[in-house]
Amino acid sequence: MSLPLIRLAIGRTNGTAHYGVLLTATEFVTACASHSPDLAPIAEHTAHTLCQSCARAWLILTTPQHPGEEPEARPAIGTGASATGHRPIPGHLMGYCGKPLDPRTSPARRVCANCTAQGAALARLQRLAGELRLPDGDPSHVDDRVLWAPSGRGNLVTGHRRDALLDRSWCGQRLSGPNPGASNECAPCRQIWQEAEVTRQTYTLPQIRERAHRWPQRRDLDMFDDRAGALRPGDAYTLSGCEETHHVVAAADRSRSSHTDLVVYLPAADRIADVRVRGECLVTIQRPPCTQTVLLHPAPRVS
Repeated sequence: MSLPLIRLAIGRTNGTAHYGVLLTATEFVTACASHSPDLAPIAEHTAHTLCQSCARAWLILTTPQHPGEEPEARPAIGTGASATGHRPIPGHLMGYCGKPLDPRTSPARRVCANCTAQGAALARLQRLAGELRLPDGDPSHVDDRVLWAPSGRGNLVTGHRRDALLDRSWCGQRLSGPNPGASNECAPCRQIWQEAEVTRQTYTLPQIRERAHRWPQRRDLDMFDDRAGALRPGDAYTLSGCEETHHVVAAADRSRSSHTDLVVYLPAADRIADVRVRGECLVTIQRPPCTQTVLLHPAPRVS
């Protein structure tokens, strides 16, 4: 038996959505062990609020293990060495229970009850579903061709290019999410983005390419595991599911956001790309003793 992981909810257009599988036409099981006879399949892109336990279950199922061995338990941030151990989500410094975790391991014998409950619910789902068919995980490299919708979604015909570092369109509007169905592209966004790309290709790319070429010969690099939110310009990192070294050119300063937006250089493709990763994502950081500033895009902006 092989069943796909789908979204389930009571309401057709809004409410709380869960991940789960349909065992029969009327029988289902969710990743968080919640139950209601009114749950039914819903589409992927809706206005539902995703159940946080199911969101973590999706990460557990779709994220590859971090390179190297991950410990069975880590302590929560700000706790002592003997604190309760939490089961880490693969490739993340986040427990099965949702607590942010410390990079160090936990020798404690006490195990978080909520982590245990989440693991049991997920094990039941996998046991009943058999060979569970999973969707793809979050892509780390942002597709530059995707246009975005403005906040309020008033005009879905015209799509905007997104400035990842400011989390706005290049023409200065707030954005609500990707809008791949847009038939027109905002002209001011395209013009400013093209000017920024000229700067990237003419000035930034040669600088960062030369630095990346010398990187393997450096002997003064500190190497450690930390969350993606700790990355800063001048660092290089690797993460679960992508063995390529990413060289950080610029990073957005949004400490309270659930995601970290970066501009990175990818040596294999010899290009600069926008990257969006979860702030709790576990990365292996290579950091020189001091960082240097790379000119990115001093293009004029429209207010």
